[in-house]
Amino acid sequence: MLRYKIIKILSNNVVLVSGEKSDYVLVGKGIGFGKKKGNYLEDEKNIEQKFISIKGLDNNDYDRFFMKINPKVIEVIPSLMNIVEEEIGEKLSSNINVGLIDHINFAIKRIREGIEIINPFMFETKALYPEEYSAAEKMVDFLNSNLDINIPKDEIGFLTFYIYCGRTDKSKQEALRYSKMMSEIIDFLNKRMNIELKKDSFDYRRFIMHLRGVKDRVLYNESLENSLLKKIKSEYPIEFKVAFEISKIMENYLKKKIPLDEVGFITMHIYKITTRNKKK
Repeated sequence: MLRYKIIKILSNNVVLVSGEKSDYVLVGKGIGFGKKKGNYLEDEKNIEQKFISIKGLDNNDYDRFFMKINPKVIEVIPSLMNIVEEEIGEKLSSNINVGLIDHINFAIKRIREGIEIINPFMFETKALYPEEYSAAEKMVDFLNSNLDINIPKDEIGFLTFYIYCGRTDKSKQEALRYSKMMSEIIDFLNKRMNIELKKDSFDYRRFIMHLRGVKDRVLYNESLENSLLKKIKSEYPIEFKVAFEISKIMENYLKKKIPLDEVGFITMHIYKITTRNKKK
């Protein structure tokens, strides 16, 4: 039988403990009630979830971190994880727990202080990570219902990054960087082709998903052959030039070369977009 030694009681339902191989945050109804630091927990029946990963925190960080966290935020994390995992159909890495707890706690603090939360890359994030975004929407609904808060839609995009990281084990900064890249590309395309590509349109979503495919293929050293490249370059010289310039934006973010075959495919998307989205 596992034995957990209590390091810190955060609430009746949340305790920080030391296990055989690591420290954990344990969540369960009443598991901290009547307990003291140094006591042992031996009955796992009431433990809903243990957060194996407290990566980024050493023993000296515990007090500072948990002193600023509302225990109610920690209590809802198991339910949030269940919601997300049911939505996307897979388990998330526990490595995101500390960052997610800290982010939600800080977001709620800002909301209650009347500080506006603005996400300039909402549409790009939604188009890039549709499954994660849908799961994040459900997270926000749950938080609003259970923490008596009104979290704005802009926050959905930020939570999307955590879900993406939990699925791929990549960094939140990397996910944000790709959203910024897409935003820069769309702004450039609108100005360069004198169009107005609406961010809630089918053309926008399809173009973003195509660029995501380009990004993934380039990063994984995969390639598509474009047998019509010469014809595309000859028949659509303006669109090809803009596509080439877009490839340079991508190269700046990805630090990888975009093949001309991919530029050709981007060209055809730009041609279709331009013919349907000219400014009136």
